[in-house]
Amino acid sequence: MNKLYKKYRIFGNWLNIMFMVSVLAPLLVLAVYNHPSIADDYCYIDTVFKYSWFEAMNFYYSGWTGRYFGIFLNHSNPLLFHSVIGFKVLPFILILGLIFSLYSLFRHLTPTLSRLAHLGFAGVVFFLYLIKMASIVEAFYWMAAFVTYTVPNTFTLFWIVLVLRWYRQDTQPAKTLVGVLAGFLIFAIIGSSETNLLVIMLLIAAWWFYRLVFQRKVDGFMIAMMATALISCYLYFSSPGNQARLGGNPLGGNVMFSLISSFKKFGELAYDWVLKSPLLFFTILWLVILSRLSKGARTYFSIPAWFAFLLFVGVVTAQLFPSYYGVGIEPTPRVVNCVYFFFLIGWFYVAGVIFHNFNLSETGIFDISKTRYAVIYFITILSVILSFYRSNNVRIMYTDILTGRAAAFDKENYERYALLKNSKEKVVYLPALKIRPSSLFVDDITPDNKHWWNKCLAGYYGKEAVYLAE
Repeated sequence: MNKLYKKYRIFGNWLNIMFMVSVLAPLLVLAVYNHPSIADDYCYIDTVFKYSWFEAMNFYYSGWTGRYFGIFLNHSNPLLFHSVIGFKVLPFILILGLIFSLYSLFRHLTPTLSRLAHLGFAGVVFFLYLIKMASIVEAFYWMAAFVTYTVPNTFTLFWIVLVLRWYRQDTQPAKTLVGVLAGFLIFAIIGSSETNLLVIMLLIAAWWFYRLVFQRKVDGFMIAMMATALISCYLYFSSPGNQARLGGNPLGGNVMFSLISSFKKFGELAYDWVLKSPLLFFTILWLVILSRLSKGARTYFSIPAWFAFLLFVGVVTAQLFPSYYGVGIEPTPRVVNCVYFFFLIGWFYVAGVIFHNFNLSETGIFDISKTRYAVIYFITILSVILSFYRSNNVRIMYTDILTGRAAAFDKENYERYALLKNSKEKVVYLPALKIRPSSLFVDDITPDNKHWWNKCLAGYYGKEAVYLAE
């Protein structure tokens, strides 16, 4: 049985990596055709050029939002250095960084498994994430969106890894270094968005509560993490700009409406994510893997099942709450991306906790024969193929690449840059983008030169006005 399990495990690891590559490859290819978006990207740097870097950031912090770290990143985007290439490089770094954060997390949660297994499991989560995520462009290519959600999502996983590493350090200098890095990540996460602020605050509070109540320890490290979080929250909530986002909808600020709407939305999303994807089949294989690990190797899953489940539901629904409470509207696709990301990680973790708590490895239910192994793998592969084929995201990515839409989009953008740079006129008429690939395009300028996007583009290129030629 051990030889059989090892054979299927190695085969499964490479299969999981192949699943990841099937969605990773087109993502990296699309990055080559990415460009700064008319929506926001130019506005941030136009403000910098007009008022200076610090004044521009202060303008947004005082007049629009408390997302101080997001403000810093957006006002430091590659346009600050007149670089379009930077918008092609950043998605590479972002995507690979996200995968590495998944790999690092699984490596620390299941340290006795091989590196290949950890990469394979990261590949599974990344594959599931891509085929059902709400918006590709808002996750990886539109900088104004990904610095607010994808970047802090990645930082949150790295924070968990650093916390796990802190307890394993033998020397004080090493602990100090890890602690400082973990504190910085908290500062960055809270300063990115209110969604991730709630996530990290729940994780810190849960960790602190668990150490205090279940392990009877006053954890000085978690106290330091909480102190850092509270200081960061003060910087976030003390921003005068936060008021600009409130009061625009009569349902904004309604706690009961926001709670009910958050749980209702979570139910709708979970139904689609669980029953219309290969998630359940991968969960079975995950439990089979856990059944081959000793109890000592599953130490990070030895928390009460009810505690893990409440934290899971809390983290997921908390991300939906700000959209309803802040402005009284449905969460945007970029928020749903964030919710789904933590849903997937939480799902597998809670499954592991339940498995460990109820000693399912001792029931014999996972002593699977060669035939059953083959059946499980066959059904899983079939489910993956069907989900891959039916995925709108997969269709969009491959269509934009194979039909040349992404390349045409790239060419049209460079032609417009040439018009803006070479024109001696103060008023420029730009042709509309004929090709607008869904994987890369967010918004465009309008025939109205007073539109915000038009004004930012004109200001960035030193023009009096930019029109969209009709």
